[in-house]
Amino acid sequence: PNVSISLVPPSSSQPGPGRLLCSVMDFYPAAIQVRWFQGQQELSEHVVATDVVPNG
Repeated sequence: PNVSISLVPPSSSQPGPGRLLCSVMDFYPAAIQVRWFQGQQELSEHVVATDVVPNG
């Protein structure tokens, strides 16, 4: 897989702290699980996941 993580800075429409965006591409099979950790602790609050978008 090809994984990239980027910082999305706050904006006037979404003030507050910046957000981290993780994009995962070029993986097979389509079943994938992405999780965020801080140290050994899995983060579940304020985490938003989207559906898999097929290539095309």
